[in-house]
Amino acid sequence: MDQNYGDEYERLLSEGDRSDTDDRHDDKHPQSSQDQLQPRQQPVEIGQKVAYGFGHVFNDITATIWFSYTMVYMQDVVGMSPAMAGFLLFFGQTIDAISTPFVGIIVDKFGNKKNWILLGTALKTISFPLIFYIWNLSMFVTTMIYVCAIFTFQMAWALDQISHLSLIPELTSSSVERGKLTSIRYMFIVSTNILMFIIAWFIFRGVRSNSNWSSLIGPNDSQKFQILALITTMVGVFSALIFQMFLKNPRNNYRKLTYGQNRAVNFNKIIKFCKTMQLYQVAVVFTTCKLLINIALIYIPLFINESAIDESGTIASIPLVAYLSSLVTSIGVEYIKPRYKSDKIIFTLGSITSIFGSCLVFFNPNNELTYHYLCLAAICFGSGSAITSVLSLSITANLIGNDTDCGAFIYSAVTFSDKLINGLVIIGIELMKCTNLEECSHYYRDVLAFSSGLLALIGLFVFLSIPKKLIKASKNASSHIGF
Repeated sequence: MDQNYGDEYERLLSEGDRSDTDDRHDDKHPQSSQDQLQPRQQPVEIGQKVAYGFGHVFNDITATIWFSYTMVYMQDVVGMSPAMAGFLLFFGQTIDAISTPFVGIIVDKFGNKKNWILLGTALKTISFPLIFYIWNLSMFVTTMIYVCAIFTFQMAWALDQISHLSLIPELTSSSVERGKLTSIRYMFIVSTNILMFIIAWFIFRGVRSNSNWSSLIGPNDSQKFQILALITTMVGVFSALIFQMFLKNPRNNYRKLTYGQNRAVNFNKIIKFCKTMQLYQVAVVFTTCKLLINIALIYIPLFINESAIDESGTIASIPLVAYLSSLVTSIGVEYIKPRYKSDKIIFTLGSITSIFGSCLVFFNPNNELTYHYLCLAAICFGSGSAITSVLSLSITANLIGNDTDCGAFIYSAVTFSDKLINGLVIIGIELMKCTNLEECSHYYRDVLAFSSGLLALIGLFVFLSIPKKLIKASKNASSHIGF
């Protein structure tokens, strides 16, 4: 294909992108004879939507187990200090953050995102079970093994996440269809994590403490964590196989022009995105939404360990409540949205719900009612994050528009701060924890309450400042979980 034809395609693509938002729309443009080069607008087939949803399941369930149980496992089973356990989580998040931009550039340059997801699947299959294995070696050697396993796992996780997200703009250029793919992706996140927490509840249930803070989970529970890691891996591999077998590679002409010719990465376009304030606004919203739910997943089990709750199954049942409420909310939000003219109102409702959950955590009576307060808080966290997470992903897809040749980089850019700040926040929290448990008996309660509330407020203020063109496009992208 000659260069003039390629230049003509770029011109048409730019025109299509301008027509995607109201402030750049111009009905006076005549129809071009090259309209067939535009990324396809038709609806994505039902089977392709379902197959796409399976593609990120392995990442979703490993991330949930990673955030929910790594700190408990390292401290109470392996015997590491809180600072060292926090460092390992920080190390993993830092590797994920640093690798993300490079992964985005590589994926954009060499294309065929299904192949990259396949590579990430293989690496996670090897590395993830090693993180939850007791090695019976010196603490130094054990720590080094964990470092290597975490390094490989996080590199693979970033590879799969960016490749899967950047498939959305390639599968369709329709804002509505992108919104549906985003909702399908979120539905699979919630559904598979509900499955994993049900499995975790069966694995952990039955152990009760004797009013000893550290006895709820201990070294004798190492085999339970190993079983959970192996089941997680098997479910993830099965889901990845469904994705690889049934999702067709995007076959729009845009993909053929770029990846078919192994075109160089468009650094000029990347630099242009980096100079726009919208990129950083979207990144902040995305980061606060992700960090809020991650903080809840990490510190609910630790809060349970320091509270009056004395049954080990609660470290699975309460997160399960959060995900069940998230699933119900993500389905019901479609029936709420038509009542409001702007997604900003919906996002505000989600943020206020999360803040109310923080209040429930802080004002729990620390007695036999603590479990009920925490269940209500989990419902608030799950419902609030369901609303804000879907909208944060929608505005990210709208930011990319038709610039799918650098879509992976944009997704990597907005997730970079999420992963890095996750690690910094966690290591900071663990370093500030006092060594005398009697002096900070409510430490994790305060962490869970204040950090979640603050993150919800920050995300709300920034979302309200985002330009109307991105919010308006998001409004047209239905968050309904359906086909």
